[in-house]
Amino acid sequence: MNPPKSACGPAPEALERMLAAGRDGALLRMSLALACQRREDVRTALAHAVKAVEFDPDFTAAHRLQGLLALDLGDHAKAEAAFAKALEVAQRRGELQLAKELTVRLRRLRTAATARSPE
Repeated sequence: MNPPKSACGPAPEALERMLAAGRDGALLRMSLALACQRREDVRTALAHAVKAVEFDPDFTAAHRLQGLLALDLGDHAKAEAAFAKALEVAQRRGELQLAKELTVRLRRLRTAATARSPE
């Protein structure tokens, strides 16, 4: 049996204490983003994912998470930009499986955008 979604991973409060102690960085911000996402605090999760990318512009997973969170918020333009940046970084770094996933996500997002826009 799987644990409840909110029970997986570290609690945001524990991570926040690390942040308050001055241990800020890309990995901590990504962990905070994921912890907030698990608690369905999408806006806070997105803010932490943005900060993770500020610390490490080549953090492919943080760009990808930004895209997923933007989609959750209904911001398709921000999602597309984040996925496109993640794809660029993944290709440059040789992250082939992630590049394939991002290519599919971008294609679907762009197809949906075309279907939504009036002719």
